Amino acid sequence: MLFKGTVSKTAQCKTCARNLTDCVGHFGYIDLEFPVFHVGFFKLTIQLLQCICKSCSGLLLHEEQRANYLRQISNPNLDYLRRLVKKAMGTVLKIVYAHGVSEDQMRDFTTAAEANVDLSSTILKSKFTLLNPLRVQKLFNNVAQEDIPILMVKCGETKHPNDLLLTRLPVPPVCVRPSVISEVKSGTTEDDLTMKLSEIILINDVLQKHKKDGAPMKTVAETWDHLQIQVALYFNSELSGLPPELQPKKPLRGFTQRLKGKQGRFRGNLSGKRVDFSGRTVISPDPNLRIDEVGVPVFIAMTLTFPEVVNSFNIERMKSLIMTGADKHPGANYVVDRVTATKRLLKYGNRESCATSLKVGDIVERHLDNGDIVLFNRQPSLHKVSIMSHRARIVPGRTFRFNECVCTPYNADFDGDEMNLHVPQTYEARAEASLLMGVKSNLITPRSGEPLIAAIQVGAPPLKL
Repeated sequence: MLFKGTVSKTAQCKTCARNLTDCVGHFGYIDLEFPVFHVGFFKLTIQLLQCICKSCSGLLLHEEQRANYLRQISNPNLDYLRRLVKKAMGTVLKIVYAHGVSEDQMRDFTTAAEANVDLSSTILKSKFTLLNPLRVQKLFNNVAQEDIPILMVKCGETKHPNDLLLTRLPVPPVCVRPSVISEVKSGTTEDDLTMKLSEIILINDVLQKHKKDGAPMKTVAETWDHLQIQVALYFNSELSGLPPELQPKKPLRGFTQRLKGKQGRFRGNLSGKRVDFSGRTVISPDPNLRIDEVGVPVFIAMTLTFPEVVNSFNIERMKSLIMTGADKHPGANYVVDRVTATKRLLKYGNRESCATSLKVGDIVERHLDNGDIVLFNRQPSLHKVSIMSHRARIVPGRTFRFNECVCTPYNADFDGDEMNLHVPQTYEARAEASLLMGVKSNLITPRSGEPLIAAIQVGAPPLKL
């Protein structure tokens, strides 16, 4: 307990003696009684088994072919390596043993099998060989060292085929599978990975007991199959083809489910960012706005703020905004003291006291106002002009508004589209956005030199009239 890390704010990790904030967690492992297949490498394992003899573990290639492949694989600048591997595997797919019988003997066998119908069931059974993980491990152990580069060429580095089988199962730290402490009832709710690890440990102990007590082979095989299925579900809980009695009663989240998909680690957490000082609402046209302006609703302008540094030129205006408060536009939401960095909320605090004590160097988080530089974006962002900078103009209503001449770069229309607004938080960011991302700096498309922002069909007839 607590050797893999801690999820409690009060407890310390027993491995590194650090608290919840500083401890990154520690991995453990479970020694499996029998090896099992790794569900992620199952297809590759089958491909390797199709390339070796099932009795001597030799490569199913003539010596001349084998030497040729080894010579080509050792070339680091080989461009068609993958095509070569595919061709080599295609050559050996139908070969099962290195020293097979001749075609004449196979023809005689087929004739005899057709003449003796009673032997059909026996012949059918002999066609298939059961390869459990233990036998596969022995086959891979007997592979000659010089054959390994050909077998493992798809893995990037020269690994051993035995690495595709699991003899130890990694146990992640508790920060990967945190327990949820219930405030209603006593005890904790364990993560899906923790529950699955508990099942694997239980089955592994049963398998160890069967092996020690000399249980029947059928019982051992059934428990072994159960262990294989639970380890596979530990990695991927959405496996198809499982028997109904072994399928999870409730949806579980294995490692694969935590990584893939829209809610997974990559798209949901790493690529899918969340930002502050942004807004999103429906867009509508307004031909009265300049092409470099965007109409921002008042309720959004009162939420999005810009940290303006107080100086001798704007101190009176900042005091006026502080006196207006947070509930009326234009106003301010809070003030940050330059020395102590403490925030004073203007919604509940004494605004007169804040305005009186305001000094040069303090920061006033004021409401978004006319002329402020903002970034305007419509998804999907397919090219660089999908996000450009505009000057804000505070308007009534609940929609973003902009001149319909700017629809083309955003690929926008007004049938319910929504767009995003971001407020740069530094003077440097505002300057960069204004100079590099401004609408007037992106009137012409870099693709063909054609004008992107121009009068369109809806706006041209009224101008003529």
